[in-house]
Amino acid sequence: MKTTLSEAMTSGVFVEVRDAQGNCLGQAVYTDWKSRPLPAVGDTMCCVVWVAAEGRKQKVHGRVCSRHFEVQKQPDGQPCVWAQLVLERIESRRRPGSAHVEPRSLRGFSRN
Repeated sequence: MKTTLSEAMTSGVFVEVRDAQGNCLGQAVYTDWKSRPLPAVGDTMCCVVWVAAEGRKQKVHGRVCSRHFEVQKQPDGQPCVWAQLVLERIESRRRPGSAHVEPRSLRGFSRN
């Protein structure tokens, strides 16, 4: 889906991450998103969200399922646009309990 840059600007972003069944896994609010484009539906993004069930923050990777926009007024009367991004979590390729694997670009060559 193509979105022009002027249509995709926002003042703040509320991100909600869901699992495949639609259950909310975590949420995040970004108030410093000004003048940056939003990911389109179908794009992937990585963000840190607050997981209430675990009481901690967690970095998650997800695909944007939907975007919702709301126009609000700032205290000085200026309009501002807030966006809600709903992400479906993309499961990690790493199995739970397995050791962390560094990306190939960070691995050194053996000295054989």
